Parts: sequence; structure tokens; C-alpha cells
Amino acid sequence: MNLTAQRLRALRKREGLSQTEVARILGITRTAYNKYESGASAPSRKLRELAQLYHVSTDYILGEEDALAEKLREADARTSSHLRKYLDLSDEGKDIVDITLDAVYARESNDVSSTESSRPRVKNTAAAPKSPTAAGAAPTDRH
Repeated sequence: MNLTAQRLRALRKREGLSQTEVARILGITRTAYNKYESGASAPSRKLRELAQLYHVSTDYILGEEDALAEKLREADARTSSHLRKYLDLSDEGKDIVDITLDAVYARESNDVSSTESSRPRVKNTAAAPKSPTAAGAAPTDRH
């Protein structure tokens, strides 16, 4: 089995897809796709579609790009997925993610300055009045 065939099989398994599912996505028969994975046929006409499906470059599929570059591309795909989810959150959800990210980052980097954020802290807004003049009043606006 050649490197292209090995990579196609590994990428398909990584995505949790069957050969039948990939063939259907590509608009080809399962037999035709099986030939790609066995090395009996090169995926010339479907190379770009496979690269898009698996979130890799055509060079990676063809064995012309190393594994480190692929790991970086996977990280980019993961980051894009996280960003899409974040953008779909409500403002309150974004606040929670921001606070959590700041706290974890601060803990892992031991950098106190990284815990400061432009967004209000949920913990602090619930415990402290918003201004010195409201010292006796309960906070009315939580973020």
C-alpha cells in the first residue's frame, strides 16, 4: 500500500467514516473509493474534494507534506471549530468562556497580568457594589 492510500485510510478512520459514506460524499462508488485506499487507483479527480473533506492539503494526501504540518493544520481546524461555537454563544455564554479561558491561562502560565480582562468578572460583580456611592445597595446588574 502506498503512502497516499495509507493516508486516505487513516484520515477516513480519524473522521469516523466508512468507505461507503466517503464514496457517497464524493459521488463515486464504494469500489472506486476502495481502490484509492488500496493503492490500485490514484484519486486524481477527487483529490481536492478529499482534501476538503479531511481538512488537509492535497500535498499531505499525496505524501509531499510532513506530519508536523498536518498537526498544525489539525490545530487550525480545531481552533476554527471552537471559534464557530464561540461566535454562536449568547453574550453571557461568551463571558463565561472568557472568564474560564483567562483563569486556565493564568493558572498554566503563572502570569497574574493575564487574568485581567476587559469583560466584567462574574465573581466580582456579584460580590461587590459597582460604585462607592452604591455601597449600601445590592448590585442590580450581573453579567
